[in-house]
Amino acid sequence: YHAIADVILAHSLIRSFDEVDAQRTAVTGISWGGYLTCHVASLDDRFKAAVPVYGCGFLYEGESVQKPQIDGLPPERRQQWIEMYDPSSNLRRCRTPILFVNGTNDVHYPLDSYARSYALVRGPRTLRIEVNMPHGHPPGWAPKEIGLFVDQYLRDGKPLAKLSKPVVAEDRITVDYAAAVPLKSAALHFTTDGGLRSDRKWQSVPAEIEAGRIVAPKFPAGTTTWLITATDERGAMVSTVVGFVE
Repeated sequence: YHAIADVILAHSLIRSFDEVDAQRTAVTGISWGGYLTCHVASLDDRFKAAVPVYGCGFLYEGESVQKPQIDGLPPERRQQWIEMYDPSSNLRRCRTPILFVNGTNDVHYPLDSYARSYALVRGPRTLRIEVNMPHGHPPGWAPKEIGLFVDQYLRDGKPLAKLSKPVVAEDRITVDYAAAVPLKSAALHFTTDGGLRSDRKWQSVPAEIEAGRIVAPKFPAGTTTWLITATDERGAMVSTVVGFVE
């Protein structure tokens, strides 16, 4: 909580500078910085936008590489860690517009924990989940969507596309969308693998873009996890929520 408090204090300091517009600030962080961004965006409502890159909660469940360390705590301390330090304890308070950026195979913030985390958010939420996105600082700051999302809320920039929850029928999947910048491509991504999520192989097939709707073929039998992405003419990509098949 010291790091969270320090970020909030730093925000107050920055907002006090004459050269800073105190009504137009945002926060972003990569990996553990994304973890902290989830906390801060939930606790400091002065931010107008937030972009956690890779970070999420529920690290005490699933396959996160942090889980063994958390499980190694005495039971009372483990419960205290979950209540005080895991982002799942705060994300339900988040009403700051937030862009979640992650990859399908991240070993630190796996998709099942990730999906549970973004589902807690009560404010505007956008997802950018990239197949096989590497984990690290250069790949973490590379996505152009980070700047576009912040500009959307701080500089009246053209917003990223908004995708609805996919509707699965017998032979296809449909997703309604709204886009200020025309979409140029869309795709269905899926894996039929089981085992560790970080080791699963993903496949991609193109989807059709119609007026206000994306139409993709239904994922094949045996699929375990899937999602749909859409990319606009700027090359900015967003994704749907992740689908899990029991």
